[in-house]
Amino acid sequence: MGISIVGCGWLGQPLALTLKGFGYNIVASTRSLQKCTTLNDLGLEAVKFELGDDLNIAAVSAIFTSNTLILNIPVGRKAVTPNSFIMQIHSLVEHASRTQIKQVIFISTTSVYGDQDQVITEHSPTMPVTSSGKTNLIIEALVTEAFPKCSTIIRLSGLVNHDRHPANYLAGKSNLPNPNGKTNLIHQDDVIRAIYLVITKNLWGHTLHLSALQHPTRKDYYTWSAAKLALPAPTFIACEQPAAGKEIDATYSLEKLGLTLKYPSPYDMIKA
Repeated sequence: MGISIVGCGWLGQPLALTLKGFGYNIVASTRSLQKCTTLNDLGLEAVKFELGDDLNIAAVSAIFTSNTLILNIPVGRKAVTPNSFIMQIHSLVEHASRTQIKQVIFISTTSVYGDQDQVITEHSPTMPVTSSGKTNLIIEALVTEAFPKCSTIIRLSGLVNHDRHPANYLAGKSNLPNPNGKTNLIHQDDVIRAIYLVITKNLWGHTLHLSALQHPTRKDYYTWSAAKLALPAPTFIACEQPAAGKEIDATYSLEKLGLTLKYPSPYDMIKA
C-alpha cells in the first residue's frame, strides 16, 4: 500500500519514516531540492512539489499513485494569501479525486473552535476567529466534499516534541497575557501514532481532534517548563480570574482510535 505525504517537514518526515518502518511505500513531497536529497537518502521517494505547481506534469505524478494522501501543509505561510492557499489546496484535492488516491487525511487545527470558554468535544460547534482557523475550516470542507466517505480530519492542539516546545519561545518574556488560560498540547509521537491507527483501522469519514488529557494554566505550566529547561522564567500579567478558555477534550477521538497517549500530560513532554 502506498501513502503520499504532501508536506514532509517537522511532522511529515518522522511520520514518513514511521510508516515506512511498518512496510508502507512512501512518497514524500517537499519544496526544496536539497530536502529531496535528504529524503531520498532516508529511503523515501521524494518529490519536489509546491502548491501552485502544475499537477499534470510527470515530475509530481508519483504523489497521485498512492492509495492514501496525507495533507500536512500548515496554513499561514506569509508568502501565500489565505484565498490563494485555499484555491491551491482545492485544485490539489480535486485532482487527487481523479487519480489513484482513495483516502485522504487532512491535518487541521483545534483553532477552528476559536476562543470558546468551555470544554470542547469533537461535536462542539466550530467558531474560528483567526485567519488560520477560518482557512483550515474551509479546507476541511473541501476535503470532505471531494472524499465524502473516505477522508478523515485530524485537528491538532499545540504540537510539540522534546526539542520543539513553546517554553523556548516564551522564556524571559514579560507581561504575557492570559495567565489563567488553559494549555492544550499534543506530542508529535502521539500524532504519528494516531495517523497510523486511522490508516490501519480504516477510520474514514471522521473528524477527530487530539490533545493531552491535562490542561494546566499557561502561567503554571510555562513557569514550570522554563525551570525544567533551565531557561529564564516568563512573567505574566496579574490576573485573579479562574482558569478560562477552551479545553480540548479528546476522549471520544482516543476511544475511536483505540489510542492510549504516550504523553497524557503536558508535564510529560519536557525531557528530563
